[in-house]
Amino acid sequence: MSRKPSLLATAIKTAEQPVSAPEAPREPQDIAPSPQPPVSYVAPSRAKKVARTHFLPPSYWETLDEINFRSRDEKGKRISKERLVAEALNLLFAKYNYPVVREDGD
Repeated sequence: MSRKPSLLATAIKTAEQPVSAPEAPREPQDIAPSPQPPVSYVAPSRAKKVARTHFLPPSYWETLDEINFRSRDEKGKRISKERLVAEALNLLFAKYNYPVVREDGD
């Protein structure tokens, strides 16, 4: 009867054999790399604006959602949360005697 080789012996023999590294794919020679990095898209509504994050209790955000849901401009269109926050900040600026911010086109 012949003996079956152990799994450990097989693993050792396999580990001793050098493994050839796979050849890296060649880059096409006719395509030149672009000299400029890709430009990321910025929505027109976000142009010249800065985003800030504030951590507040959920009741602040719930109240802002409620005001946003119920508020309408003179044309009957819902007032955006962005516009409501800007109005609130201007009220805060006025309270502390800082100049209010006027956006172009308002």
